[in-house]
Amino acid sequence: MDKKAEYVIISTFKDGNLYFSVGVTPSSGKIVRIGLPQDKKEASIAEISNFYPHFKVRDDYQEVAEKISKAYKGENIDFNQKTLEKSNFKTSFQRKVLLEVANIPYGETRTYKNIADNLKTHGYRAVGSAIGKNPFPIVIPCHRVVRSDLTIGDYRGGSGMKREILKREGVKISGNIIIKNKD
Repeated sequence: MDKKAEYVIISTFKDGNLYFSVGVTPSSGKIVRIGLPQDKKEASIAEISNFYPHFKVRDDYQEVAEKISKAYKGENIDFNQKTLEKSNFKTSFQRKVLLEVANIPYGETRTYKNIADNLKTHGYRAVGSAIGKNPFPIVIPCHRVVRSDLTIGDYRGGSGMKREILKREGVKISGNIIIKNKD
């Protein structure tokens, strides 16, 4: 079956007034995309269906969406990285960047510069761009990457969401500045 024509199963989980979504390819059982929390179920589904127009909404992977909800709320959840469809990384550079980000421990942050230095590149903006296209937010913790001046920085879900996730993980923040950053 043509990969582009293959459908994904989108499963959602409602936690309070937020919906969490996950897209999984049934043939491989791998997660192809994770949606950031939304206040409407339709918007949660659109987080994935905008990238995968051939989809079915079913509860098959609701437990995975629930796990993402728990991680969003600050639980230290261990995700099996092998369940992520890493061929969804657009370039080998994005793959390197996101695999580096995946190693940031719970409750800690790194700067874009830290990530670039670890990858032996001076392309700090390219690192930021690769992180901004993360198809697996929360699981690959792009929210743990902050600016060199230790301000929160951008996030697809907004800086307020990023700040809340970090606080729930125990990161000390004053306003938009990380108080303690572990390098």
